[in-house]
Amino acid sequence: MLLSLKNGNVGCRRLKYLFLILSLLYHGCSWGTEQSLPGLTTSKMYYWVEPATHTYSVEEVLEEAQWQDIEGELNFGYSNDTIWVMQNIQTYRKGDWVAQIPYPLLDYLDVYLYKGDLLIESLHSGDARNYDQRIVKVPDFVLGMSSNEPAHYRLVARIETQGTMMLPLKWWIELDYAEHLVVEQTIYGAYYGILLVMAFYHLFIYLVIREKGYLYYVLTVSAFLLLQLCFDGRGFSWLWPNTPEINHFSFPLAYCLYQLAVMTFMSHFLQLKTTSRKLYKYFFVLRSLVGINVLGLFILDYSTVTPIIVLTGILAITSGLFSGGYLWYKGFTPARYFTCAWAVFLIGILLLNFRGLGIGETNWISMYGYLFGSMLEVLFLAFSLADRITSSNKQRRKAEKELIKSKDDHLLALQRYQNLYENAPIGNFQSNQFYNLTSVNRACARIFGFEHRQDMLDKVKDIREYLRSSFDDFQFMVRQARKNGYSNDNELLIKNANGEERWISISLRYFHSAKESGFEGTVQDITGRKLAEKLQAELDQERLNIMEQFSLGIAKEINMPLGSNVATTSFIREGLTDIEQQQQLKEVTISDYEKFVALVSQSLNLIANNQKRITKVVKRFREVSTWHLGLKASHIVLVDLIENVVNAQRWRMAGWRVDVQCDPTIQVYTFKSAMNAILEQLIDNALNHSHADDGQTPIITISVKDENKDTISINVTDNGIGIKKEWVKNLCKPFFTSKKGPDGHIGLGLYMVYNLVCQALKGRLFFPIKGQGFSIQIVIPKKLE
Repeated sequence: MLLSLKNGNVGCRRLKYLFLILSLLYHGCSWGTEQSLPGLTTSKMYYWVEPATHTYSVEEVLEEAQWQDIEGELNFGYSNDTIWVMQNIQTYRKGDWVAQIPYPLLDYLDVYLYKGDLLIESLHSGDARNYDQRIVKVPDFVLGMSSNEPAHYRLVARIETQGTMMLPLKWWIELDYAEHLVVEQTIYGAYYGILLVMAFYHLFIYLVIREKGYLYYVLTVSAFLLLQLCFDGRGFSWLWPNTPEINHFSFPLAYCLYQLAVMTFMSHFLQLKTTSRKLYKYFFVLRSLVGINVLGLFILDYSTVTPIIVLTGILAITSGLFSGGYLWYKGFTPARYFTCAWAVFLIGILLLNFRGLGIGETNWISMYGYLFGSMLEVLFLAFSLADRITSSNKQRRKAEKELIKSKDDHLLALQRYQNLYENAPIGNFQSNQFYNLTSVNRACARIFGFEHRQDMLDKVKDIREYLRSSFDDFQFMVRQARKNGYSNDNELLIKNANGEERWISISLRYFHSAKESGFEGTVQDITGRKLAEKLQAELDQERLNIMEQFSLGIAKEINMPLGSNVATTSFIREGLTDIEQQQQLKEVTISDYEKFVALVSQSLNLIANNQKRITKVVKRFREVSTWHLGLKASHIVLVDLIENVVNAQRWRMAGWRVDVQCDPTIQVYTFKSAMNAILEQLIDNALNHSHADDGQTPIITISVKDENKDTISINVTDNGIGIKKEWVKNLCKPFFTSKKGPDGHIGLGLYMVYNLVCQALKGRLFFPIKGQGFSIQIVIPKKLE
């Protein structure tokens, strides 16, 4: 039989996975040697090279093959021969086992399993055949075997490939293989997740600051991600399962792209153009060689060009390590993280490349060592890139300071360039000591509402006429300029010629000579920034108000039951003191004990109720605080989601009727858990707050309508007593509820709904007043961006 992972056996305890990982770390032996499992033993492996003159069937091979021993695993490096492999298996009891071949780059792999002379199972796979033909959808090749009694089996495999001719074979108990598969998928999932996060994170940094180093880093990580997908077979299984022709070029081409990206990153990061011209030319030659290798993929045979590509990769990696160490030794400090990155990556990738060349055997280190090395390399390269950018920024800031220092020395020379002055994007002006303008440029005129600079010079006699800020601020700026010679970044409010209020920033310089005195400087329109600051301040104040309400609400909700518990405890203590005194005086009676027991019982009931209230408040607060965690968008058929929520609440709706009015074709792409929480809360509100008349059937109506092509509207209505109009503005505030008191509600339900709708789902919330009953309208986009 083929491998069948039994339902329920995969969900083992975490300790089993830990034990399996530790076992992988401990057992570093090669795969393909003699093995002994509970109930099963295998012989060493034998091989036979099929003559090129004839294609043999498995029956002919069994009769004519002259088998030779294999010490360790089969690994012939790059070979175009067709190899047959044979292994004997002996079972001693009933059981299920799995044969795993963890090398997904074989072109054609045909595996036959015989019980005695009877063929009982076969596997025809390889990356030159469609992935969908595989019964077990995993990147490796697996074959299952079941035995009901002690028996002798023989496994025969035919291998044909243009890549590395190797067959690492390992037998597993079926359950152990299932657990191994779970651990392996977890490792690869975390690995790919880290690479993607680092790539996207640094891509966003590049889009913001446009530093080429981040772009080359993103290209390097992306190229390695593609290389890894091609190497471990997941690219074939995930991206092109029905196009096996791509596998012929994917691995060597991805390796070449990675080499080009990583060497370009090396040259840029290490600044080889300036730090070492010889190394710069050396890496240029290496990149040219990689380009030739890419052309060779379409000209030469696969088994010829791939070893050249692998050797070029080994040369590039070792060259990067020695180049980083050399420049570090020469005092180029940004090379320190770079050298550490290549050092941790070198061992794992060399073992992997040597394995591909037929040197070394398959073990845990050669299979997974480069994963950890490459992950550490990505992180260290990120550190080194940040360190280098920081160093560059320090040098840039130093140069900027020197430039600012020399600005005053060159100001007179800059005034000669009148055209530059007139068309500068920043407003420039000059005035005499009486604040009468003598010169302005176009940018300054437009800030003050004039189309042409001459219009401003003709119409503005005193610049102070346009001032709307406090006159003291203006006077302070002038006094500071007269005293120090300059006054920078003074923010003033003006009203321009068009009647618009604008915020400006003025940097002023005072000049004085025997011939003339006056002011000159620059002016910038900062209205947008000031409005943004004002809006931000309002938002901060609103958040502060909400947090204040939250704090006061939590304190109020918890303080009352806590105070009651304190008073009750004190009351019990007084009763206990009284009865102890009576007992000491030997005046206590059975009636006194009974009264005391009744007192304690009532008090404990009160304390228990208060504790429940506190627990309820804390639980509700935790729900509100963590609503945004774990949200994951998905495509949802809305009517199915609504009906599932309603059916889940049926046990609470004795006597209630729920009408769902929703077109079954309406679908949305949004957060399913958020939609569930919103509907559950609104149904809960209707059940607890509607107070429908006894003479009528309480009804909840949920209707969904298409607002337009981009949004939908969800209306939830009940036929209860409704709400007061003046309550609407407070409904979504924390701790507002129409039912107060110890047995009342906390008032966080609609506040959570508001946050989910407006923040998580990017929608809007309305409370239409329609006579009897309560109604809430939710408008959300059909697709979250």
